[in-house]
Amino acid sequence: MGQRLMTRLRRAVRWGHERPALLLFVFAFALYALSIGASRNGVGYSADGTFAFEMAKSVMIDRGHAYLRDQNHNFGRWGMGLPTALAPIAALAEPVAAAAPQRDRIPLGEHDVLLVNFQPLGGSPGPKVASSLNLDVAPGVYDTLTLVSHSGLSAGFAQGTEIARLRLTDASGSVTEHPIRVGVETAEWAYDRGDVRAVIQHNRPPPVGRHIGNARANYYAASWTFDPPRNLTAAQITYQQSEGNFYVDGLALRTTEGDWIDGPGVGRVWSERQNHEFFRRLWVPTASAFATALGVVLVFRIVRRLRYSVRPALAAALVYAVGSMAWPYATFDFSEPLVAALLLASVWLILVHLDTNLRRYAALAGLAIFAAVLTKYVTFVAVPFLALGLALGAKSGRTWGQAVRVSLRPVLLFLSPFLIVLPLALAGAAVLFDFRLLYERELLGGLQRGWLELPFGLGLGGLITSWGKGVLWYNPILLLALPALPWFVRRHGWRSFVFIAVPVVYTLLYSRKQVWYGGNTWGPRYLVPALPLLIVMGAPLFAWVVERARSRLAHAALAGAVLLSAGVQVMGVAKDFGSYLDLFQQQVAGALPLKGVVYGGADYQPWSSIQPEGDFAAVLYTYQFSPLLAHAWLLRADAFNLLAPDRTDFLEDALSRTPWSRFGIEAVPSRPENGLGLDFWSMTLVEGFLAYPWVIAWVIVLVLTLQFALLAAWVILSGRLWPGPARVRSARFLSIAALAVAMIGFDTLHFML
Repeated sequence: MGQRLMTRLRRAVRWGHERPALLLFVFAFALYALSIGASRNGVGYSADGTFAFEMAKSVMIDRGHAYLRDQNHNFGRWGMGLPTALAPIAALAEPVAAAAPQRDRIPLGEHDVLLVNFQPLGGSPGPKVASSLNLDVAPGVYDTLTLVSHSGLSAGFAQGTEIARLRLTDASGSVTEHPIRVGVETAEWAYDRGDVRAVIQHNRPPPVGRHIGNARANYYAASWTFDPPRNLTAAQITYQQSEGNFYVDGLALRTTEGDWIDGPGVGRVWSERQNHEFFRRLWVPTASAFATALGVVLVFRIVRRLRYSVRPALAAALVYAVGSMAWPYATFDFSEPLVAALLLASVWLILVHLDTNLRRYAALAGLAIFAAVLTKYVTFVAVPFLALGLALGAKSGRTWGQAVRVSLRPVLLFLSPFLIVLPLALAGAAVLFDFRLLYERELLGGLQRGWLELPFGLGLGGLITSWGKGVLWYNPILLLALPALPWFVRRHGWRSFVFIAVPVVYTLLYSRKQVWYGGNTWGPRYLVPALPLLIVMGAPLFAWVVERARSRLAHAALAGAVLLSAGVQVMGVAKDFGSYLDLFQQQVAGALPLKGVVYGGADYQPWSSIQPEGDFAAVLYTYQFSPLLAHAWLLRADAFNLLAPDRTDFLEDALSRTPWSRFGIEAVPSRPENGLGLDFWSMTLVEGFLAYPWVIAWVIVLVLTLQFALLAAWVILSGRLWPGPARVRSARFLSIAALAVAMIGFDTLHFML
C-alpha cells in the first residue's frame, strides 16, 4: 500500500512538473484566496466594486431588477465588465448568505439570543452608568427567562459575591428576587487575560460566547425556570456593589407554547441585513484573485512566447505574483485586476499571431482589449498602441511596405470590435436609456471631471517617486527590472514597443488627473494594469541571473529585491488600507499645521483639500506620514496585541511610537488603537463567529485546503526553478521550509485572536 501511494505521488509530481502554467495558477490563486480581506463588513473597498456588486446582485437575485433600472445610467461611468464577472459570484453567494448564522446572536440550546446594548450598571458614577435597569419585558406568561451578561472591573470580587439582583413582578403583584453572582451566573469579561487571571478572586462559569472582535472577552448566561409559568409584567436588575460594573448583553423569554421572545435593548450589534450583505459581499474579491492568478499565467506565457526558457518565465511570473501590487489588488474589489488580466491576454494573443500569422489570434486580441475597455473605459488609451504594436511586430525581416501590407488585415480584425460592435452598442444604449444622461453627463462629463487640470510634473513625480504613492516604493522589484529595458529592446526589437508604450501612456495620462493616485488605496492604483508589462521587460535580467550568473551576489540581489517587494505587499494585504488613512484624517491631520503640508505636499493641497475623502497631501508627499511606514508601525502594534496580549504596556508603547514622532513631529492620535486589526477573511470570521463552532470548522477546512494547494504547487514549482546540484537546491528547501513556517504562523494567529 505504501509503495503504491508513493508511486502515485511521484506520478502526480511528474504530471504537475510538466504543467508549470497550471501550477502557477494554483499557487497564485491559493495565495490570493488566503489573503482576501473581509470587504469592510459587507461594504466593500471601492466605488466601482460596489456598483458592480449591486448591479450583479440586481441582475442575478432581484426579480424586479430595481437597482438595474434605477442606476443603469452609471454604466456611463463604470463599465459592464466587472458586473458581468461578479454575476456568478453573486448567484453562488446568495444561498450561503441565507444559511449563514447571525453574528449578533448567541446560540443557547433552543434559541439564539439576540445581543443588544442595555444601559451599564455600576457601583460608582460614570457616563451612562446607572444603579438599576428596567428590562421592559413584554407582559406575558413565561416558563423560562435567560440572561446573557458579563461583569467588568470585578476581579477583586470573591466567588459567589452578589453583584446584581434580578427582580421579577407578575400580574398578581407577586415579586421574586434572584441573585446574580460572580462565578455563578456571570463573571469578569476579561477572565482569560493573563493579567486578570493572576489576581481574579472568583471562578469562571462556562462562557457561552465571545465578544465580536475580541476572543478574550466572554459572555455568560444564566436561566431561571418557572414552574408553574409566571404571568410576568416587569423585570428589573439592581446593582448591589459599591464598585465594579455589570452589563446585560441579551435577554430572552420562552412562552408556554415554546416560542422564544427576545428582550428589548438599545440598538443591535449587527442587523440581519448587515449579516446577509456581509456573506454576500465576502466572496466578491475572489473575482480579482481569479483574474490576477490568470494574469500570472499570462506573464509566464508572454515570457515564453518571447523565446525565454521555462525558468526565467517562472521567475518573471512569480515576481509579478508576489512582488508587485498585483497581490494586494487581488484581494480587493477594484476593476484594475480584471483590466490587467484582459490587457495581458491581448498582448499574449498579439504575440501568438505574430509567431503563427493566424489572424484569428489578432481578432481574439481585439476582443480581449474590447472587454478591458468595457470594464474600464480609460483602457481605450491602450488600444492605438496595441494596434500599432501589432503592425510593428510584422516589421521583422520585412520592408516597411511589406509590413504594412501584411499587418493591414490583422489590424482591422483587431479593431473590428471597436469599429462594429461599439457603434451598435452605443446606439442601442442610446435607445434603451437616456442618451444625454448616459453619454453627455456620465461618459463625457466623467472624462471632463478631474482631468487635465493638474500640473504635469506634480502628478508624474507623485506616481513615480512620491513617498506616499510612488510606484517604485510600492514595487521595489522595478528598481531591478527597469534598468533591463535597453537589454529587452535590443533583444526583441519592435516587439518591445507595446511593453514600453502602454506603461508610458498610462503614466502620462494619469499624471494630469486631479486624483492621480487613485483615491484612498494601496499605492498608485491606476498603474496596476501597467505593472506586468514593466516586469516582463525584466526578463533578460531574470534569465541571466537564474541561468548564467555564477556569482552568489547576483542571486542574493535578486532574491533580496523579491523579498523586499513581497514584504511591501504583505503590509498591504495584512491591513485594510483605510485603517491608517482614517486614523490620520480623524486624529492626526487636525493637530498638524496646515494638515501637515508644511512638511511636504503644499503644491498639491489646492486639489487634495477639495476631495470628499479628505485632505491627504501630507500622506502623499511626505515620508513622515507615508502609509508604508504607518503600516509597519501598526503591524508592530498588532504583533504585540496578538503575541503578548497581557502586556498592555508593550502595546501602549508601540502605539505611542508613531512614525512621525521619530522625526520630531508631535501629533499624538487620541485613539491609535482604532488602527489595529488584521484584514483577512478567515480571521474576521473567527473573530465574529466564535459562538458557532461549525463556522470555525469550515474556516479551518478552507484555510487548510488552500494552504495544502499553495504548498504543493510551490514544492513542484521550486523544483523547476532550482534543478541544479545540492548547493543550489538548498535554496529550494529553504524556500519550502519558509513557506511552511509562514503558513503555520498564519494558522497560529487565528488561535491568538
